[in-house]
Amino acid sequence: MKNSMSNSDKRLLLIMFLFVVIVGIGYWGVYPQIKNFIKLEKKIENEEVKKSINEQKVSNLIFVEAQCEEYEEKMAKNKDRFYDRLSEADIDLMLTSKAIRNQLESFNLDIQISDQPSERMAYKYAALYNEQLEYKESIKQAAEEELNSTENDIEELTSGKKKKKNKDDDEDEAVLNENVDLWGKSDVVGLNNDIYAARVTMTLGGEREDLEAFLKEIMESDKEILITSFSWSKYRTQVLKDGAIVDEENPEYVASDLYEVVEMDSLTIAMEIYMCDKDVENTETEE
Repeated sequence: MKNSMSNSDKRLLLIMFLFVVIVGIGYWGVYPQIKNFIKLEKKIENEEVKKSINEQKVSNLIFVEAQCEEYEEKMAKNKDRFYDRLSEADIDLMLTSKAIRNQLESFNLDIQISDQPSERMAYKYAALYNEQLEYKESIKQAAEEELNSTENDIEELTSGKKKKKNKDDDEDEAVLNENVDLWGKSDVVGLNNDIYAARVTMTLGGEREDLEAFLKEIMESDKEILITSFSWSKYRTQVLKDGAIVDEENPEYVASDLYEVVEMDSLTIAMEIYMCDKDVENTETEE
């Protein structure tokens, strides 16, 4: 018994064979190339986003450099108003020397130096206080506007396309994420970003005129010192009739009739001494 195929069966078999060949070529040959082409287009699109943002940065470079030069000049000028970073021993020596020059005794000296920059604002009723508040608010608003503008630019340049996190699009998602932090996070700094304060409380004794001279010298200092409070009081001490203060280590003076008890003035003053790192750039270079 012989099986014979009709012409219609042969044509049907040929069509099926050609269909399988075409599907195979399309799936294993053409489809991967199309997929790679789509990925390449997406990568080119992301690179265009990078290019656009970098061109904006380059166009603003001259303006930014001019601002940096102006800022450095102002910083160098303003830093002359502050002390160098001082240790507790340096502050002790400086204030004690001032007291001795004014013929005063130092009864108490407390010094506290913070490692963090000072957050001191101007007196709330001073005109500078309102200016500082307006300045801080303007910095905050500018940072928010810049962040929003950057996000909008990226969204517009990418045509608002969102990536789905699935197995086939992992590589595409990684390419898109290259654009996430091109501008970096906005760093809003305070008004006294590199100004440090040493809080000092000092109690002095002596003649009223000498104490007032010491207070005036602090107030008229060419460096930045803020007197936060001061108070006057009286105290009694034993003084030799020739004007010398009794030394407790020499009890013979106490037992003699050569001293008298006198009432003297005492000044307790609280202040903040402002300092800054004037050689911070040189230090970073050396490191």
